[in-house]
Amino acid sequence: MQHDFQFSAPLAFADIERLTSALCTLPGVRGIDLEPGGREMHVEFDEDATSTRDITAALLGAGYGEARKEKSGGCCGGCCGG
Repeated sequence: MQHDFQFSAPLAFADIERLTSALCTLPGVRGIDLEPGGREMHVEFDEDATSTRDITAALLGAGYGEARKEKSGGCCGGCCGG
């Protein structure tokens, strides 16, 4: 499964590092696609291992409580090695 998340401000390199670190610790996260200056993050995950609720909780724990879940679908270009 894949979901898109929207942020209220553009992402800097430090944001990308923090988000990637937080989400790659979740079981079932297969890929993360985000870029500096962007406001969207695409997450591909195994819905049997994790959920959008778990992902949102990880975002909150990393200091990104303003992230909103947007839509499903699309292509994921990143990989967490999972």
